[in-house]
Amino acid sequence: MNTEYILKEIKAFSPCKEGFEKAYKDTSIKNLCELFFANSDWALQQNFPSKEVLEKYRGYYEKYGVYYRQSTINKAVNLAIFDSESEIEFTGFDVSEIIVRGKSKITIKASGYSKIFVTVLDDSELNIERSGNAEVFVYRFGGVVNGDCVVKQKVWD
Repeated sequence: MNTEYILKEIKAFSPCKEGFEKAYKDTSIKNLCELFFANSDWALQQNFPSKEVLEKYRGYYEKYGVYYRQSTINKAVNLAIFDSESEIEFTGFDVSEIIVRGKSKITIKASGYSKIFVTVLDDSELNIERSGNAEVFVYRFGGVVNGDCVVKQKVWD
């Protein structure tokens, strides 16, 4: 898969030298998704990836936890959700870090001893249904958050 378009977009945002070298060394979708999650603060501040990137590579990144305009989202340790509407259920000892962007409408059902960390941005709506000993922590840069969770209002430095 040719990911040159993604690399050009990353470079346009002036990433750190180390991060760009890692992306350039292994241009696979898998590696680029892993770098996205490892550097999510940078990516979120830069509003990366663009909708053009998400549209162009649709069908290739979902297995790595990135979803764009989807109604079915599989739970994973790392999830990035853009402009989607879905319900995700976490049970037992599940742990997940989730990014919700764009105009997403996501319901998270957390039960058992699951521990979920969610970053919400833009015009997204997040609904939390928590039971048992589950814990849900939300870092809200934008959007609307409803339900039983701990919310920390955040702003970019």
